[in-house]
Amino acid sequence: MINLKPKLSLLLLLIANILFAQLTISGTVKNEKGQPIAGANVILSPSDADITLAYFITKADGKFTLTLKETSHELYEVKVRALNYAFTSDLVNESTSNFDFTLQEKAIELKEVQLKQPAVRKKGDTIAYDVTNFKDIQDRTIADVIKKMPGIEIESSGRILYQGEPINKYYIEGMDLLGGKYALANENLSADAVDKVQILENHQPIKMLDSLVISSKAALNIKLKNKITYSGKAEIGLGVSPLLYQTNITPMLFKKKQQMIGSYQSNNRGEDVTKQMDILSLEDLLNNTERFSNEGWLGISSVQTPHFNEKRWLDNAVQLGTWNHLFKLNKELDLRFNLSYTNDYQKRIGQSTKQYFLPSGNLLLNEQKRNHLQSENLSAKATLLRNSTDNYLQNEIEFRGAWNRSHGYLKRDDELVDQILQKPNQEFANQFKIIKKIGKQLVTIRSSISYKDYQEELSISPGVFIDMINQNQNYQNAFQRIDFNKFSTNNFIEFSKGIQSISVHSKIGFGYLNQTMESNLYADEMRIGNHFTNDVNWSIFNYYWDNRFEYRKGNFRTTLLLPIEMNHLQMKNLVKNEEMNRLFVNPNLFLSYKLSNQWELRSTNTYKQSLGSLSQIHENYILYNYNTIQQRDGKLNERNSWISSIKAEYKNPIKARFINLGYNYSWIENTLLNNYQYNSDASSILQVVEQTNHQLSHNLNAKFSQYFSKLKSTFEVEIFQQWSKNDEYLNNEFIEVNNQITNIKTGVKFRQLSWMTFEYNYSWFNYRSKIMVDPSRKIVNQEHQLGFHFFPADRHYIKLNMDAYINDDSTLNPNSFFGDLMYRYTLKKKKIDFELTAYNLFNEKYFSQNSLSSYYEMRYQYKLRPTQIMLTTRFTF
Repeated sequence: MINLKPKLSLLLLLIANILFAQLTISGTVKNEKGQPIAGANVILSPSDADITLAYFITKADGKFTLTLKETSHELYEVKVRALNYAFTSDLVNESTSNFDFTLQEKAIELKEVQLKQPAVRKKGDTIAYDVTNFKDIQDRTIADVIKKMPGIEIESSGRILYQGEPINKYYIEGMDLLGGKYALANENLSADAVDKVQILENHQPIKMLDSLVISSKAALNIKLKNKITYSGKAEIGLGVSPLLYQTNITPMLFKKKQQMIGSYQSNNRGEDVTKQMDILSLEDLLNNTERFSNEGWLGISSVQTPHFNEKRWLDNAVQLGTWNHLFKLNKELDLRFNLSYTNDYQKRIGQSTKQYFLPSGNLLLNEQKRNHLQSENLSAKATLLRNSTDNYLQNEIEFRGAWNRSHGYLKRDDELVDQILQKPNQEFANQFKIIKKIGKQLVTIRSSISYKDYQEELSISPGVFIDMINQNQNYQNAFQRIDFNKFSTNNFIEFSKGIQSISVHSKIGFGYLNQTMESNLYADEMRIGNHFTNDVNWSIFNYYWDNRFEYRKGNFRTTLLLPIEMNHLQMKNLVKNEEMNRLFVNPNLFLSYKLSNQWELRSTNTYKQSLGSLSQIHENYILYNYNTIQQRDGKLNERNSWISSIKAEYKNPIKARFINLGYNYSWIENTLLNNYQYNSDASSILQVVEQTNHQLSHNLNAKFSQYFSKLKSTFEVEIFQQWSKNDEYLNNEFIEVNNQITNIKTGVKFRQLSWMTFEYNYSWFNYRSKIMVDPSRKIVNQEHQLGFHFFPADRHYIKLNMDAYINDDSTLNPNSFFGDLMYRYTLKKKKIDFELTAYNLFNEKYFSQNSLSSYYEMRYQYKLRPTQIMLTTRFTF
């Protein structure tokens, strides 16, 4: 028989020990009215240390139980906390088992907390820049603010780049009011009216194609603070010397169902406001290029203009008027009107020395020039657009008219040459596009037509090229006239279908182009013989079958284009009628892989076969300008090209850091080569020779942009390197030219101090050129731009700009220094600015610079605007 007494005694001893060592405290938490308190935190801690040994959160009955398995302290503290009640605590020991608490009510005073939004945020494919974080006291327009945002760049033309690439659309509250002419809004929309600037990455403008057609481009969207926004500005300014004026009245309206921007601007102080009418967004620019062309033959000897701030050199008198209105007829249908007119007069004075490096020896050409340029441009466009996820319709009709006149005076040695050029031009275009869903596929139908009527008339006195034109006899006036008209149409139907991760697009279409050009040359009103007469008609009919395959899987995207195009060309002139057929296959491969949330790799590879410009074909001679005659021999250049690029992008909105690295390769083969025959006086006769030639280039570029939120500062650095090689034909000799370009840019915008901010930009440019075994030639230019912004007191602002341009050419005035000073007083409540500005403080009268081409170097000097003072009043609303 087993004896259980020893084991039973041991078990009872262990149970007694456990019960004795364990501490259990229970109770109830109530208010002063005896009501239980739910959600109270009851904590058990040693009396001599702030350590949590056990805790309990009361429920609706207010009861709690605290259990401590092992006791190692003689005294413990029970703490009780509850919202809207005063804190209380009490001491307990091992003998305590039941404990109730009564809490007194107490209002809790919360400290004021100011939440600051991050400067840059990312959600999906949208990166949002908070305007408040980037706006300074002196900023007036949204362009002033966007310039400081990391990853975004505004070029001198007004074009916006994101990660080094142009944006494909510019929206205000998701609406495209301006059709690509967004500089008008950017330069006039008040920064105070804007809440955020959004970058829409991988943006597909057509909503129906968003999941089918891959886009690697970004769009920009302006988010306003208010649902209904009245904005804009009105300013007027007067100054001396000579008498200066400036006017800008630009009202804006942004509502849910309509948007409007109207503007009248005029000035003679050197601001080129016509740039606000340029199409800048990539999508609209591509559509514009297809419908409108930019042919041109004749010209005057123009003054080379400096490549820096136009306000220092542009002598102008310009007027601009525009009205842009968008109506939302319903939730999906928009009607937009865009009307603009510009009248611009410019005067340019300068002189140049051009040195030609020819196989037969060097030539030198010295010219003193004065140009008077007058241009009038009218544009009217109406657009009907339905852009929804299940329906797309667009019809755009546009008229453009231009009436341009140039008058040039030139002195060469002891010879005076007078040149007058007139170029009236009218163009009309219409584009229709519709996308419908039929079954499980999308069907796109598009049709565009355009017509152009264009003339050029060039008058030169005294007569030139007397040996070729007037049998070696002097004559008073050479008059060259060209009449040109053009009709084109392009039509296609496209079928699109998505199959899981793959989308397939097949396009079938045809195009037709017909051009007619007549040219005649007169010497003292007598028409020259047939060798200076052209009557050419070109026509090209092409039909094509384009296939595009797109694949998306996770972080990988690819697009393969396989366009097949058959071209039938016909050319008729005074003596012959020729036809030719060409079949082109132009594949294109796009690859994209997202390595992480920050890094993305992209690559594009394109092979293209194409024909040269039909407008450049003429069997007989044309007098292009006072010292150039060209004959194109009726031959059409056939071109093969291979272009490849690879790009790495890094985006970290949280750290406000943006990086892009890129490499581009280009190889081009042409069947024709220009042969320039230079005479001893540097006049030239161009003829085209059938000679296979090549152009080769390699480009490397890198850009880094970082915003430091604690310093409220942006730092940027950009590097560009290019190596290129091309073939030239000069004076019947075949030569090879090698070029190398290095450009380094860096900039910083410092905004930490409340009483002062500044920005500094530096650029170093190096160009080298080498012909065959000749020694290489180079130019080196440097630019320093420094701007200080001082805020000495409330409502007072002082700006000082200092620019330096340095050239290493000892034959030129090597350095130029400029300074501008501006004082502004602001009436805050009325949003009125009074500005007093002095331009060109050091009264620099001329600017000298040099430029380098494949086989010549030009040194030029340009007359600048003198020291000027201007008083401006501006009202922002």
